[in-house]
Amino acid sequence: MIPELVPYAEPLEQSKDLLFGIEAGITSVRSGIAETGTLVVWPTPQEPRLLSLVPPLHLAVLYASTIHNTFLEAMTRECWSQAMPTNALLISGPSKTADIEQTLVYGVHGPKQLVLFLIDDLRTKT
Repeated sequence: MIPELVPYAEPLEQSKDLLFGIEAGITSVRSGIAETGTLVVWPTPQEPRLLSLVPPLHLAVLYASTIHNTFLEAMTRECWSQAMPTNALLISGPSKTADIEQTLVYGVHGPKQLVLFLIDDLRTKT
């Protein structure tokens, strides 16, 4: 059965119950970093960071033309110093924490699964 698509249209404060009840969140990805396999998610009022962190499944859409070789290259080419949000997300793998008795635990925070849709926009049309 295909889950119902629910648009995110209300301010965040009015949508928290919705975000905590959905099965999947779909977000765009600002860019990727090849060196580390990192996705750069740039939260906006239209795509709050909870949309990629709360649902058990995160569906992320990345354009191939936005993949950079290194973190420094991404920051430089995208002019991060001019307009960086207060909570940019760098997703490089499952979360991990050692908060409890200094024991390392993986996958405590964030979605349980990530599906990346890589759009090949580098091909030239002939």
